[in-house]
Amino acid sequence: MNTSFCRWGAIALTVCLSLLMGCSSRGGDVGGAGAEPVSAGYAPTQGKTSGRLLVWTADFSVEVADLAKSAEQLSARMIALGGYVEEKSDYGSQSQSFVYRVPKDAFNEALGDVERSGTVQRRHVKGEDVTEQYVDVETRLKNNLALRDRFRELLAKAKDVKDILLIEAELNRIQSEIDSMEARMRILKDQIQMSTIRVALQQQEPPKPATIYGPLGYLYKGAEWFVVKLFVIRE
Repeated sequence: MNTSFCRWGAIALTVCLSLLMGCSSRGGDVGGAGAEPVSAGYAPTQGKTSGRLLVWTADFSVEVADLAKSAEQLSARMIALGGYVEEKSDYGSQSQSFVYRVPKDAFNEALGDVERSGTVQRRHVKGEDVTEQYVDVETRLKNNLALRDRFRELLAKAKDVKDILLIEAELNRIQSEIDSMEARMRILKDQIQMSTIRVALQQQEPPKPATIYGPLGYLYKGAEWFVVKLFVIRE
């Protein structure tokens, strides 16, 4: 009975320690490969972003003279910058839309390529600061990894069936949280490293040719003008 009580006491102590670890490490520094300072700014007035983690997105609507040629050239340029076409939609011969992913360091250059592809009708560029999200997920992930290791040690020493079942249930719960946090970390790192550019290309309407009248045409237009002026009611 005393042995079982000691085991339960060890489990309770471990949980308490894990909670204390979580509270004490909330303000930790950003670490890991995805925690590099991001230096992607659309305008010089935005200033330095050193130490902050930014997710950059842009939305464009552009009119182009040759839809097929412009779409091909723009996609080739994004690929040359180290990016790729994530999504493409066709709307007949008048419109196409693309979702490009480009490295954060090539974001400004990619924006310039989009603007040079035609006449910009709409443009929206946004940088979202996800530093706090990243730090929070990273801290909780580290704490759960340490807690998982501690429960594994307890499981290896457990003898009573009830203790084993309880520890295994906690391990499963913690592992589920770890898997979810690791997935979130991968998404955040991908969004930080690869910016998103959405572009809607629209075919420009060809200019209407000037109407050239022959002799009879000019005579008709003159008669039409005369009749209109003749029946104008003047006050």
